[in-house]
Amino acid sequence: MSATVPRPSGDAPGLIPFLALLSALGPLSNDLYVPSLPLVSAALGAGGGAVQLTMSSLLIGFSLGALIYGPLSDRYGRKPILCVGLGVYVVACVLSACSESLGALVTSRFLQGLGAAAAMVLSRAIILDRWSGAEASRAISWVAMFTFLTPVIAPIVGGYVASWGMWTAVFWLQAAAGMLCLAVTALLLPRVRKAFSGSLIDSVLAYGAILKDRHAIGYMACSGLGFIGVIAFVTNSAFVLIEDFGLEPHHYGYGFALVMLGGSIGSFLNGRLVRALGISAMLGIGTTLLGIGGASLIVAVGAGAELLGVLGPSLVYMLGVGFVFANAMARTLGRFPTQGGAASSLFGVIQFLVGALVAAALSLVEEPTPYPLAGTMAAAGVGCALVWWAWLRRLAARTDLPATRSGAGD
Repeated sequence: MSATVPRPSGDAPGLIPFLALLSALGPLSNDLYVPSLPLVSAALGAGGGAVQLTMSSLLIGFSLGALIYGPLSDRYGRKPILCVGLGVYVVACVLSACSESLGALVTSRFLQGLGAAAAMVLSRAIILDRWSGAEASRAISWVAMFTFLTPVIAPIVGGYVASWGMWTAVFWLQAAAGMLCLAVTALLLPRVRKAFSGSLIDSVLAYGAILKDRHAIGYMACSGLGFIGVIAFVTNSAFVLIEDFGLEPHHYGYGFALVMLGGSIGSFLNGRLVRALGISAMLGIGTTLLGIGGASLIVAVGAGAELLGVLGPSLVYMLGVGFVFANAMARTLGRFPTQGGAASSLFGVIQFLVGALVAAALSLVEEPTPYPLAGTMAAAGVGCALVWWAWLRRLAARTDLPATRSGAGD
């Protein structure tokens, strides 16, 4: 496998593993915590729906942070802005561990998202500083493959922590991970050159150009719809599988890990195949898997399926996400090479803001039935497939792709 991983320039031979470590910080903030949601509900005297607001506030923090860090890093460089964001994250984790009320936890989780956004947004921007086109998709895929392994491992660890009744321990573990990322960034990350020489205002104004680009909007819509299903599963599956299906918290961790393993497998396959088949072909495969997974899930739930009837279609959905995410991101960011931070920010905002709204909507559901989860994933998966097959595929085929620099297409 290692022989096929894109090689960064000689000054940073460990860049891909480092970016994978950074990218894992976001999922770790969710997935280590999810098995403890019922415990948090009991400890803070809040309903299950209300506790899910701690997931929504994290995503809102991600969204706001994504808007901030990209333009700042375009203007002042990736490394210093990344260090600031990671510092905010560590402090927020400590505050979360010390929270004694739901309001305090919601606030500290917002700050967690605000800090973690730096790691997620700037890891993508650093990739686009060094690669383009199919090579960028491969690099993103390798990073995403390891990132998707975080939801495979973290829920198992989080499940055992929850089974011991130690929900605050998850935040101390997250703080330790943040400190590790901060230390590696400060000591080992080369100072990446600034990608944009204009003023900070010019960098912020780049959002307007990105939002006027039909290709970028289409790819962000594809990725955003796919991400809705991911967020629905992450935020709602604990209550459905633990309270409706009766799983123990650590058994839930294994089920959650199995589903999220689909994303890692999809990213691995994309990294191996995208150079030969091209970005458009991989997007076609990914969006089709999303549609099939989402539609199968709602049919299975309607037919009264047991546990495997929920986990199987969900795994297929995540497999599709592994294809869609890397290629949609590579196409979007590749169109704006001198404003990679701003483009990465807007890409993240679309995902996390929509995800926050979905998590907030699901928090209104008090009864732990699988129908809201299945309906959300079905609508997102089928919607993503329609965006590609009914619109974006034709748009890409006519130009495929009028790149802003050589190699931004397939």
